[in-house]
Amino acid sequence: MGLSSLALFRLVVLKWDRDRATRRWLNRWSGIMTAVLGWTIDVENREGLETSRPAVLVGNHQSNLDAVIWANFYPDATVAVGKKEIRRIPVFGWLFRVTGNILLDRENREKARASVQAAADRIRRERLNVWMAPEGHRNVGPEMLPFKKGPFHLAIAAQVPLVPFVASPVWALLDASRWMVRPGHIRVRVLDPVPTDGLTEADVEALLRRVRTQMDAVRSELIATAGPGIS
Repeated sequence: MGLSSLALFRLVVLKWDRDRATRRWLNRWSGIMTAVLGWTIDVENREGLETSRPAVLVGNHQSNLDAVIWANFYPDATVAVGKKEIRRIPVFGWLFRVTGNILLDRENREKARASVQAAADRIRRERLNVWMAPEGHRNVGPEMLPFKKGPFHLAIAAQVPLVPFVASPVWALLDASRWMVRPGHIRVRVLDPVPTDGLTEADVEALLRRVRTQMDAVRSELIATAGPGIS
């Protein structure tokens, strides 16, 4: 709350630009949280997130503490997509909106479709990355959940690549149901960009399957080297 309030002050009162305020907030928050949790995070091919911009970045989603992992390698000129309910969160919700992130009304298909097109226009105009979790829900199971189509519609609408990334399983470090956490190491692998040049809405399903297959293979590899869960 304190860091979010400070970031809001810098944005609204001191008129800092979005990237500068976001970067300062992320660096401090991630540093504090990883120190408290005792986590170290190793990111393979981190530069792939920067060199592919503009792009749609898609990763696996395991817990609320994913934000700690993601903040460690969240690139500049990037916005996230979240549910409209986020705006109701005091301070953080306000910061989420002020920093230009995208809020979707998932219960209204027409509004969601219009939001996707507006986001595609922003990606091209501002050369932005858009960060999304295609599973749609937190998942610590052995298999990835079915992917939502939103990221793939967006990438095709904007004609920008998808850049997948996969984090190793957090079950060795976190048992959210019992509020238990322990120090440890987390690996993240950024995959090669998947182009969408010339693709249309008819290609969404094939693109989704291609990206999910790539991510699932990497996730299986990372699971094979993960330690046992907290007992």
